[in-house]
Amino acid sequence: MPKNKDKKNMIEENIPRNIARFGSSLFLKGELSGEEDFVIEGKFQGKINLENHNILVEHGGKVEADIHVKNITINGNVKGNIYASGKVFISKDGQMKGDINAPIISIMDGAQFKGGIRMDQDAEYASHPEEGTDTLPPKEETGPPPLESQEEEGEKVALPKEETKNPEKEEEPDDKPPIKSN
Repeated sequence: MPKNKDKKNMIEENIPRNIARFGSSLFLKGELSGEEDFVIEGKFQGKINLENHNILVEHGGKVEADIHVKNITINGNVKGNIYASGKVFISKDGQMKGDINAPIISIMDGAQFKGGIRMDQDAEYASHPEEGTDTLPPKEETGPPPLESQEEEGEKVALPKEETKNPEKEEEPDDKPPIKSN
């Protein structure tokens, strides 16, 4: 085997064989199902059923289909509804028009999305209310505590709920001349 392989051959050799690749010069209209992960660089129109596998829509890839998948990453353009049992990820360059039904959804800044989102709680990866992981933690109080103790010359002094004002900081001393601006 020659030492100097061209870059394209090296890339193709590193692609695992259980991933199907739909090239950028291809256009297909119909229904797709199978038992492999799928990379779409071309144009696909129809229906995709890869419920136990992953799809990657590359930059320049255009898909117009209802998609049933485990996970999907969108770097290109997708029009249609997505039903995922895992995660839907729309990158900053991705465009999606349609409804998403998945337990995990990530839409990056810059991504374009128009549609509805349903985070299906019945899916395998979703959190269940009894586990306490799908709710936000209680809001922490941001104001001062009701009373605070402070030692002053050996005695404890209770401060009131309202913030005490320091009159020395608020008032300008009379002995300073006013500041002139140019």
